[in-house]
Amino acid sequence: MRAIVCHTYGPYSNLKLEACPRPTLPARGVRIAIDYASVSFATTLVVAGKYQRKPPLPFVPGTEVVGIVTEIAAGVTACAVGDRVLAILDWGGFAEEVCVTEHTVYRLPALIDSTHALHAGISYGTAYGALVWRGKLNAGENLLVLGAAGGVGLAAVELGHALGARVIAAASHADKCALARAHGADDSINYSTEDLRERTKALTQGRGADVVFDPIGGDLFDTALRAIAMEGRMLTIGYASGRIPSIPANILLVKDLTVAGFNFGAYVGWSPVDERARFEPQMRAMYTKIFDWVIDGTLRPVVSDVLPLEHYVQAQDLVISRQAAGKVLLKVR
Repeated sequence: MRAIVCHTYGPYSNLKLEACPRPTLPARGVRIAIDYASVSFATTLVVAGKYQRKPPLPFVPGTEVVGIVTEIAAGVTACAVGDRVLAILDWGGFAEEVCVTEHTVYRLPALIDSTHALHAGISYGTAYGALVWRGKLNAGENLLVLGAAGGVGLAAVELGHALGARVIAAASHADKCALARAHGADDSINYSTEDLRERTKALTQGRGADVVFDPIGGDLFDTALRAIAMEGRMLTIGYASGRIPSIPANILLVKDLTVAGFNFGAYVGWSPVDERARFEPQMRAMYTKIFDWVIDGTLRPVVSDVLPLEHYVQAQDLVISRQAAGKVLLKVR
């Protein structure tokens, strides 16, 4: 089959399309002919060997795909041959086909578009898990979303709105702020031209944000931590800025703050198979709700760019340069 293959850890620009062996079907496995795969900032860390997990070399990157089931192992009940599915993987998505255990394979409703379903995977899954499971976001609370025009940030804006929060979207450009407002944000902050802390305070009548959703880290984390209300919650999702922040413990003490990490990978791939099975009912219930919200228009996934598989490097460039507003996809078939 054709695939983007990483032979040595290093810059993603070294990767190219090549022929490689088809994957082997594991126990309780599902083989999928891939239609689309998504590109993310985390992929650059994985291929550079700087991510929390290092796949064994050589490997095919890519962690979420939509495609058609072509083969199933004995005992599989999550899907059948011919089903259109969303699958979340450890790696292997930038290829013509992939094999994955059934625990993270989700049959798609007929009414959902394949590109929208792919957006619903890790972006909406991460935002939902962080806001609902870890952040305990309540209706009426002030939610500050950093990186609000990115794939996961825009998902957090929409989900926060759907959950009844007052959403403040923070982004690096006026056009990105406008996009976030069009997707449910009540207010926005352009942190390239405005003071994030002061504007957050002003928009919340001096109270501050009850919950902060942060996939950026770095200086924005430091500033947002000082813009949180008493007993507020900071959700740290990732570090697209390139710097992992440190937390002065006295700030947590003075305002009774909670800083909670959310690693979606623990629910869909990092944990052993028996742990994935334990999370499976919770995950399937979440995706049923997300798919329903996409179909009825409550959630409106944004696909920024769709490039052919052989243009992976250009697709990754769009993500790294922050030129993309929404999801960047690779079209395989």
